[in-house]
Amino acid sequence: MKKVQQAAHKRENQKKRKLLVFHNLEQIIGFLFFIIIISISVWTINCVKNWLEDPDQMVLSQLTFSGDHAFTTEGDLRQAILGLGLPNTYIGQNVDDIQQEIMRYPWIKQASVRKQWPDRLIVYIEEYKPAFYWNDLYLLDEAGNVFSVPFDRLGELQLPRIYGPEGKAKSMLEMYAKLDAISKKLANNKFASEIKVAIADDRNAWQLMIKQCTADLCSESQDIKLIIGTENIEQHYYQFIKLFPEILSRMPADEKITAADLRYENGISVQREKISQ
Repeated sequence: MKKVQQAAHKRENQKKRKLLVFHNLEQIIGFLFFIIIISISVWTINCVKNWLEDPDQMVLSQLTFSGDHAFTTEGDLRQAILGLGLPNTYIGQNVDDIQQEIMRYPWIKQASVRKQWPDRLIVYIEEYKPAFYWNDLYLLDEAGNVFSVPFDRLGELQLPRIYGPEGKAKSMLEMYAKLDAISKKLANNKFASEIKVAIADDRNAWQLMIKQCTADLCSESQDIKLIIGTENIEQHYYQFIKLFPEILSRMPADEKITAADLRYENGISVQREKISQ
């Protein structure tokens, strides 16, 4: 019985040894090739990981700048990026931080930043579009947003000027739009007006400076100051623009209107002066 058990145990050990024995050279080569492939793959993954984590590799070094911009320069963007420190790697750079830094420029309305493999940073911006000067220090867009642009970048930009209390920009812009619509509605080939300056004080008392235009030509030397007051602003302005061609027709050829007070219920007070020769 003991011999039978020993024989069975011997056969079992032989089977185990056969599992570890290759039957031919091709199996040995195949096994070694498999081990080599695994080793190379592990080595490659480690190398790539170390390379990506190395701050000296993959630094974002190229900048693509796009969007609707008139005042922003690439120098502004580079300054904003460098304000966060030295450029980081492709993996490590946080584009949200760059976007927030760019949005610090007060004339930029929107900005988006994204990365493009392997080392490019793409920045898209949208600026506020200036439509008016506000209190000579700021600008307004058509929606009444107040912003600023360095004056040396504005060049010879010609815009209407609006002056008013702080926080009243949007409400003044709404009234300006209504008055401007009246000017355009009553314009004709003989006479048109263009609002050059609008002023309102804390009591909402309005004054305008308009340019007298004829046949689409506006005279810079014939500005007229209008005192409108605090009540019925649209009605008083409408009345003046409607009557002005008739007033002009009664004016001596050597005189011009310099100011008009529209605060009367039934009439207009006009100030005149001689035209310089």
